[in-house]
Amino acid sequence: MHIYEPHNRIEVKTPKGNGIIWLVTDYGHETDTIYTVILDNGELWQFTHKDIRVRSNQTFGRVVDKTTPPSP
Repeated sequence: MHIYEPHNRIEVKTPKGNGIIWLVTDYGHETDTIYTVILDNGELWQFTHKDIRVRSNQTFGRVVDKTTPPSP
């Protein structure tokens, strides 16, 4: 198991609302990676990569195509 704390803010959209990735936990090759996210309302939730999407950030040149809906 590996736990990684990103040094830069990674803003994401989740099924529970917008937030920032706080920790990334990798349990190995047969388990999904778990992202611990601090939501804008202060709650902590854990999601898999299928549940989150990176938000646009023009400073870093990351523009998300808003015409393509996220998969369920």
